Amino acid sequence: MVALVVSVTAALLLGVAEKVPVLLRTDIGLDRVDPGLLTVATDARGIVTLGRGYTVAAYQSGFRVSADSGPLVDTITRGSPVSAVLGTLGERDGHPAEDVDATLDHVRIDDVRIQPGRATYDGVVYGTVDGAPRSMTLRLLFLLTSAGVYVQADVEGADAVVVHLDYMPATTGLVPALPERALRNRGWWLEPREGEQRALTSARGTVVGVGPGLSTRGVDLRPDGRLDVHVWSSRATLTLTGVPRPG
Repeated sequence: MVALVVSVTAALLLGVAEKVPVLLRTDIGLDRVDPGLLTVATDARGIVTLGRGYTVAAYQSGFRVSADSGPLVDTITRGSPVSAVLGTLGERDGHPAEDVDATLDHVRIDDVRIQPGRATYDGVVYGTVDGAPRSMTLRLLFLLTSAGVYVQADVEGADAVVVHLDYMPATTGLVPALPERALRNRGWWLEPREGEQRALTSARGTVVGVGPGLSTRGVDLRPDGRLDVHVWSSRATLTLTGVPRPG
């Protein structure tokens, strides 16, 4: 009887050991990237109407995209909306793994250009690399689409771009990009698929898609009070739409 119990226990422990890498894989390989300072020129501040009830607002405290029904997303409050990453993307235990050499975390927005259905903010991401000041050109585009608002963050020369979003209550994954479950307090890699993927939703009813396609993408909810989107490209894109439709 004792031998039977020992055998069963050993089998269970072996099964758990085999599953541990799978259970932990979404926490592996995402480095923490913290936002820096945000400075927005006076002439670039205020609300821009994109159309059909959608707006984008830029203030010294951050950016907000809204619909008639209310806010869709906010960037982190009183912090930079994006960071530029210098480094490489490798692989560990069959999953992506970031190797960050340096980050440029401060953002300065200098001006905004407004066209029908479009707002383009130009500025720089800056910081210190190996003890020397360094900056990169930043362009933030907010574009009205048939489904909602398309957001594009271009950082010339970056190996990866991290978008710092404010906390989204009841953040839930959307399959197939992420598991259909609460995403709190963990880091997750999106399933590698072509095209921009609907990745998550929240209590607000906002659906957030992450792109561009063919890039390695992840979301990090471990830092308290924010949601960081990691995109291994010099361009990160988000699509902001309403309540997800089946299929």
